[in-house]
Amino acid sequence: MLAVSVARQLVCGSGLLPGVTRIGARSTLRWYATKVDIKALKRLRELNPVPISKAKEALLSTDNDIDQAVAWLEKDAIRSGAKKAEKIKNRVASDGAIAVHVNDTLTAGAIIELGCETDFVARNATFVDLATAIAQCGLELAGRSTDHAALTHIEPNELSSRTASGQKVADTVTETIGRLGENIVLRRAATMGSPEALDSIVVSGYVHGGVAGSHGALAGKIGGLVAIKSSVRSDEHRRTLRQLAGRLAQQVVGYSPRFITVDEWQAASAAGIDGIGEPEVTVLESQQFLFGGGTIAEVLAKVAKGVDAPVEVASFVRFERGEGVEKPVRLDFAEEVRQQLS
Repeated sequence: MLAVSVARQLVCGSGLLPGVTRIGARSTLRWYATKVDIKALKRLRELNPVPISKAKEALLSTDNDIDQAVAWLEKDAIRSGAKKAEKIKNRVASDGAIAVHVNDTLTAGAIIELGCETDFVARNATFVDLATAIAQCGLELAGRSTDHAALTHIEPNELSSRTASGQKVADTVTETIGRLGENIVLRRAATMGSPEALDSIVVSGYVHGGVAGSHGALAGKIGGLVAIKSSVRSDEHRRTLRQLAGRLAQQVVGYSPRFITVDEWQAASAAGIDGIGEPEVTVLESQQFLFGGGTIAEVLAKVAKGVDAPVEVASFVRFERGEGVEKPVRLDFAEEVRQQLS
């Protein structure tokens, strides 16, 4: 008995707890850590800044193995996020952010709207990182139209099944719900251009009221994408078109046109569409260029002359966060407390 007692004290004093695992007809001892390695704890929280209690739980569950603890935390975040998402799924996500991503060759771009409940979360770096990662993931869907310059709207469910940062977009959203505690919804997405259109398309984007994430990428209140079609024959030509496309993206965000040409406006007018406004206001080519030089149509003509090739706006899109979402009626503070206590 004394020997057993001493052995038990030695085991407990070493920070290890024996567990019995049955293998066939034999029983073997497996040792589990009961003390957290401080260096491992510090490193784990550098990789995933969770509360200390959660980091300790992950390390104790994985025998202080950092790689396994990281995977444990990811799975735990998805589990807890799924529970939270189910609980708050009916909350209105009327706030949020617009994120834009354009590829390195400036031939394709994606834009998404990610909704949340409050501006406080919309400005959180974790939320911004999520929005910009989804926009980057959406770029994979660009170029599927036969008209490479055309605007293509993407169903959120299709984008949710894509992979971002090593896991599905839907799982990443669920995990972020668990972290931030608000309902988060991928509301809409669109792409334009094609990675293969190196000699005919230049795409640029712009985000207004942008907030930087932890990696420097921006998401904001309003975003826009513009695709210019031309014959790109040199790097200098592409630089000229890139500058023009970038300024036109700002024009789209700032002046909110609905049509590219007067012909489009006339067709909408003939079809009896209400609220199309005057051409000078709602037609992009009829608007005064934000940076001077006359109307957009006149500026396009000047650039075309300079590069000795036709230049036209092929497509554009503008997203503003919360468009079409009925904002919830905010309770006064006393009523909000009363409901939480009931």
